[in-house]
This record gives sequence, structure tokens and C-alpha cells, in this order.
Amino acid sequence: MKIVLAFDKFKGTFTARQVCELVADGIRNRNPKIEIIQRPMADGGEGSAALIAGHIGMESLRIEVSDLLGRQTEANIYWQNARRLAVLESAEVLGNSKSLATEEVLLESNTWGFGRLLQKTFPLRPLEVWLCIGGTLTADAGWGIASAFGLSAYDEQGNRLRPCISNMSKIRSFKKEELPEYVKKCRIHALCDVNAPAKGPGVTLSSFLKQKGARDSSIPYIEKQIYHFWNVLKHDCPHIPKLEDAFTGAGGGICIGMSAVFPNLKIEMGSKKIAKAIALAPSFSGSDLIVCGEGSLDDLTLYGKAVSTVSQLALKNDHKLIGIFGNVTKNKLELKSKLGLAEIITIVEEGHSGFTANELMKNSKIKLYHIGQEIADKLNYK
Repeated sequence: MKIVLAFDKFKGTFTARQVCELVADGIRNRNPKIEIIQRPMADGGEGSAALIAGHIGMESLRIEVSDLLGRQTEANIYWQNARRLAVLESAEVLGNSKSLATEEVLLESNTWGFGRLLQKTFPLRPLEVWLCIGGTLTADAGWGIASAFGLSAYDEQGNRLRPCISNMSKIRSFKKEELPEYVKKCRIHALCDVNAPAKGPGVTLSSFLKQKGARDSSIPYIEKQIYHFWNVLKHDCPHIPKLEDAFTGAGGGICIGMSAVFPNLKIEMGSKKIAKAIALAPSFSGSDLIVCGEGSLDDLTLYGKAVSTVSQLALKNDHKLIGIFGNVTKNKLELKSKLGLAEIITIVEEGHSGFTANELMKNSKIKLYHIGQEIADKLNYK
């Protein structure tokens, strides 16, 4: 018998690799003869770069850069010399490990530090760069990262503006510097953690503003600022994507600004790119069961999250699939049907979420191990 474990992280509790190992330990305890294939997954958000680097064998270079508020920090450039490939992650520089999610931070922060990290990659002369986009507390529409590569914004008096949401309405024009040829020739891939536009019906950039610190009353103001930024930028850079285009809402709209400076930018679904990189689909061959999951199952899961990609690949070849989640927010039966899950197992049952962080981690660790045992028991009695 063969089981494939393809978990994303349980955010704030366990990495994808830790979840896989906890469930695997439970399976081995019941039946050590079951073949277990671990394929930890990611979608472009927090932990994605390290996961890719670990799977394909990359060295880590620690680099000094600025975080979302301009404070000195360090982040990784993952590098594979044989392919001349670099992998970077926005969450490392711009995520909640660097700041609290408050409205003040959201309005004044920017993506410039992530741009500097990318700048410091080019002395390696990469042929290809993968940018894991997601898990940010910023929503500057990529103004900061674009400014690191020579895109400057000016007000009506000709003063250069600092990139941030609160300055967007002051923008009257942009000027752009020419990129070096070696930057132009490098293939840059934006691996987005969600397939959401910046504007439109359904899930958009605005859907993520509250978790970045915005109050409900401020969301229309932030939307207006971003729309103004895009309108002026479109005049000077007519090739940028429309706000209604796929992925323009990921990472606080970061691909909007990047598309203004990088003519060779390819924007794509992070979970699909990562699934291909770790050879996820081939690992399903001959499996009796595939197990996926993440910290929270909700409507956003359907917009290109790792579970959604695992589901698509599993169902394509009629593999049985079950999901393990920290919690399910709503629409459990609908999500189960849309994802083709034979069963949904939750760690925290509805009405029992009042644990401290330490209690939650301890209980979840035990529960995941027991779930592994139960999965093995079910296969044993098949």
C-alpha cells in the first residue's frame, strides 16, 4: 500500500514538512509496511522558497536588506549554480514576522526592501529568478519594488514621492530608468499564492486588506489610492496588466509595479509551479490514498491554494483524496464537493477554538499523529 502526503503549512503552528512527518509517524506506528511518500507543498506564501530550495537542492545566501518599514533585517537568496536559478520570498521581508498587522503599518509600508533583495541577486548573474509572492503585510501595488529598479513617482510640484499607500493620490507622473541588459535577459517568474485580481467581483486584493491591518471603513480609501496609482502608471507604462487581470491582487498588488519595470515578467500560479518543481503528480502513481491539507479550509482555498492544486492533480487520475485541516470556516460540504475530497478531518472542532498558542500546538501535534494512525487502520481494513 502507498500513501502520498502533500500538506501545505498550518500557518503559525507547523511547517508543511512538520505536518507530513507527524501524520507519517502515526501511519508508521500502525503499519510500518505502508509506503509513505512525503511531498510538502506550498503556494508562494510563507515558507515557499525554503521548501523549493530543500527539494531541488539550493544553497542559502543570507543578505542584509530593509523590511517593509525600512528597518534593517536579513533574508535568503536561495541559489543553484548549475541552473543559475535564484528563489526569493516576499513574506521573508514583508510578512508578519517583521511587523504587526496594523493600519498604520499598511498605509506607510512598502515593498522596496524586497526589491533590494532582488537587486542583490543580479551580481550572481541568474538566468532565472522565481519570486514567491504572498504572505505580505503590504499593499503598495509593487511601487516599492519598482522604485528599487528605477521607477520614480512625482507630485505636481515635481517632488519625488516615497512609495506608500498614503502617497498614491499625490502621484502625477512617473519616470523610469533603463534596466541593464543582464536584468532584461533574466527570466523572472512571480509565483503568486492566490489567483485574485486587484479589482472586480469575488475575491480581490481588497479581500485581504483586513488581515493586513485595514479597518473596514478604510478599505474604500485604500482601493481608491491603488486605482489612482494604476491609472497614472498605465499612462506612462501602457503594457502593465489591467486591474481585473488574474494575479494582480496577490501580495498586495505587487505584480502591478513589477510589470512596469520587468518586460520579461511571467506571472503564474505559485502552487502549480511548485507542484511541478517537486514532481508532485508523478509521486501519485500507484497510490492508494492522497492526503492534503492546510491550516484553514475556506472559500479562498479554491483560488489556487496548495490544496486546490493537489486536488486537481489527484482527481485528474481518479486518486482517492482526503483533507486534514486546522479548521473549516464555513461551507464545509460545498468545499468538500468542489475539491473532490472523500473526507474532511479537522484538528480544532467548531466551538473548541479557545486554546492558547502552546495548547493549540501541543493538541494539534497529538491529533495529527492520531489521525495518521486512523488513516493506517482504515487502509488495513480495506
